[in-house]
Amino acid sequence: MAGDVRIPRRIAWGFAAALLLRTPSAVAAADCGPTPYDCALVHVGAHDFAAALRDLDAQLAATPRDLKALNLYGIALTGAGRRDAANERFRSALAIDPSFHPAMRNLGVNEFDAGRLDQAQAWFEKVAALVPADEVAHVYLGEIHFRRRRPREAASEFARSGTRWQKDPAWTLDYGRALLLSGRTPEALAVLAHLPETDGAARFEAGLALGSAGAYAEAARAFEGARKTYKDPYAAGYDQVLMLVEAGDDEAAIRVAQEMIAAGHAPAELYNLASRALVGAGRVQEAYDALRQATRLQPRAPENYLDLAAICIEHGNFDLGLEIVDIGLGELPRSWQLRLQRGVLLAMKGQTADAEKEFDEARGLAPDQPVPYAALGMAWIQGGQTEKAVDVLRAELPRRKDHVVPYIFAVAVLRSGVEATSPAATEAIDALRRSIRAAPSFAPAHAELGKLLLKRDDVEGAIRELEKSAELDPSGTPALYALSQAYRKKGDLARAQALLARVSALNAQERGDDPDAELRRAVVRIVREGTAPPSARPAGQ
Repeated sequence: MAGDVRIPRRIAWGFAAALLLRTPSAVAAADCGPTPYDCALVHVGAHDFAAALRDLDAQLAATPRDLKALNLYGIALTGAGRRDAANERFRSALAIDPSFHPAMRNLGVNEFDAGRLDQAQAWFEKVAALVPADEVAHVYLGEIHFRRRRPREAASEFARSGTRWQKDPAWTLDYGRALLLSGRTPEALAVLAHLPETDGAARFEAGLALGSAGAYAEAARAFEGARKTYKDPYAAGYDQVLMLVEAGDDEAAIRVAQEMIAAGHAPAELYNLASRALVGAGRVQEAYDALRQATRLQPRAPENYLDLAAICIEHGNFDLGLEIVDIGLGELPRSWQLRLQRGVLLAMKGQTADAEKEFDEARGLAPDQPVPYAALGMAWIQGGQTEKAVDVLRAELPRRKDHVVPYIFAVAVLRSGVEATSPAATEAIDALRRSIRAAPSFAPAHAELGKLLLKRDDVEGAIRELEKSAELDPSGTPALYALSQAYRKKGDLARAQALLARVSALNAQERGDDPDAELRRAVVRIVREGTAPPSARPAGQ
């Protein structure tokens, strides 16, 4: 955090501020003051450090124990880039008066700028002990705690710095980040509102911090402000669209994306992102068109074909999905993700044997990926080869740390017709718990575990898992139906009836009588999440 204007803002706070702000044009050299110290003040304010040092040599020759002169000498040396020599002057002042806190503060600043945080913290803590209201000491202690990943301590110190944190956008940004990391989002928003409108870089970083904290709408506004002055307006615009999509404001995301496309910013990733907003807004044909354009612009990017095929699956247009995936495989014949998606589309059409071939080829192309095993497990189960699924997946379990293989293994075990209280069912419970540990937000594992626990008369455990599944996936009707049964078994008839009302319009299969449909839904999710590329950000972030 070393700034270009070091002296007035960082080192010389707390004394002779008015003189330090005077410019060379405002004061003639002959009118700099009655003493060499006064002239040195003027020269330091004008960043004429050589002249200041000459004046201070004269001052100290006459008064060698002049604390203010020794301190100003250190300030001038710091400004001249001679930090170690400056620190010697500050220490000389402290040798005369160990309680002279301006020298302590300046030593702290120099140690901080040199990256010696332990020493800097020690000096600032001494200053704060002597002068509890010293704003500079607290703002730097805030920075030190923030750099050491102690956001709560950082936020506390920034708060004790008065308004000093507003003097530097970097301090403002770090104070806001500390509050966000402490879960104090409303306060963070109030702090980050002080970032200058002209500082695009700070506003961009604020957008990243807000997005990481889940404040998507606020992050979108920060990126919108950053677009005006940030070095990479496209990056800021892309992230604005992304945050609007995450915030659920699809129409606004579409407007911004269209503005960027009209301005000539139209790489494939922007069309892909726009398609997400278009799907969310129910404008499916336009989403198709956007992704088709993405595939034309970047024909060797599998995610564009995958996303387009995913829309086809969601809307039951399996033949178009196969057509799209085949085009992608023409460009990327060894893409395991596309091969896997092709198998899913075939499975949706009921062509289980053909789907199994695609899944097996995907496994051969990516033997370490867990997702093909989920798809193969589904194909084997639906094709009447449940024992094969159990045997293959059990052999895979020891070398897996993912949530996918334990989940699909447990499903295969349960579909093999085991009794709920059998050792095999206990093995399935262990696998489901292992899946949940690996991915606590994976609703299907909670649902399967809850249903199995209910069959074992562990009603409280079943309710706990099924409630979690319903929280994570409110549209998971099999889990809701099982949860209503668990409430009824517990004697909570009112809650049971309320849940049944939520699914009363669904047919028997949707309530849970079609386990194949539930399994397909889970595998489609696994494939979607497992084949998605890492969240890529535009260049320059």
